[in-house]
Order: sequence, then structure tokens, then C-alpha cells
Amino acid sequence: MAKSTKAQILQSFSELLKQNELDKITVTMLVDECKISRQTFYYHFSDIQALINWGIQQYTAGCLVTVKNAVDINEATVIYLTAIQQNSFFLEKCLESSLSGYTTILLRNSVAEYIEYFGNKILKISSFSPEDAKFFIDFLANAIAGLILSSIYQEEEMDIKTIAEQIERIILGRLNG
Repeated sequence: MAKSTKAQILQSFSELLKQNELDKITVTMLVDECKISRQTFYYHFSDIQALINWGIQQYTAGCLVTVKNAVDINEATVIYLTAIQQNSFFLEKCLESSLSGYTTILLRNSVAEYIEYFGNKILKISSFSPEDAKFFIDFLANAIAGLILSSIYQEEEMDIKTIAEQIERIILGRLNG
């Protein structure tokens, strides 16, 4: 029940985002929208920041579970970027708020986790030197997060299939075709 209440609070928060700036939403507005008590809100979240943190994690890192069941990095990338794109409104609102830097870090960390998982599964980056493995993960995580942020800021839909194919070619070192 706790998970569904948290999801309900997040859904209500997302609804409020359609009419309000993120920084203007209060706990009072949220409990009214969600039709819960303040006590219920504070049982699940210490404040709005904690709700946003959980929401961003749900919308970014949450899709990693599904991604890990993908057959290859191409399918995983399509799944991952589709989930990000489906939740781009929430991310966009967070990026327009005082939480922009924080949102960017959470998004980048989610991408890094995805890269690390597939880097280990496909390229066995665990066999790289620790410095090279960290550089590989950081480089690709920053690049992919940059693509995602760019599409959100420019309000353009990503060509997910093409990006997935390009990422697969780059990661597998097949740049010539």
C-alpha cells in the first residue's frame, strides 16, 4: 500500500506541475490535490524535495530494471530512452526549477548505471583498469545525458531507434558501419 500511496502522491504532483511552476507547489496544494492528510504525505516524504528526488529516481533509474532484461544494448537503449521520453514533462519541469542541477546529476547517474551494467555485460569493462573503466562510463554517461537534456531543452523528440543504433556501434567499436 505504501508504494501505491507514494505513486499516487507523485501522480498528483505531476498533475499540479501542469498548472504550476515546480517551485510554487506547496505541501498544502499537494495534499488537497491528492486528497490525503498532511500526516500521510509526511509519512512517505520528508518534504517536496524528497518527493521530487523519489520521482526523478522512478522516472530515470526505475526503468533500469526493465532494461536489464533486454537482449542487447540496442534494445536496452530503446527501452531506456523511451521511458525517459515518456516522462520528459516531469524532467523538464524539474530542469526549469531551482532543482535543475540536482535533476541533471540524477539523470546522469541513471545513465551511468545503465552504461556500467551493459559495459560489464557486453564489453567486460570490469577487466579494464579502474581508471579506464571509470573514464569509459563517465564519458558515455555524460554524452548520453547531454543528448537527453538537449532534446528536453529544445523540446524535440529523440530519434530513439537511430540513437540506439549509434550508441551500440560506438560501444561495440563498429564505427565504420
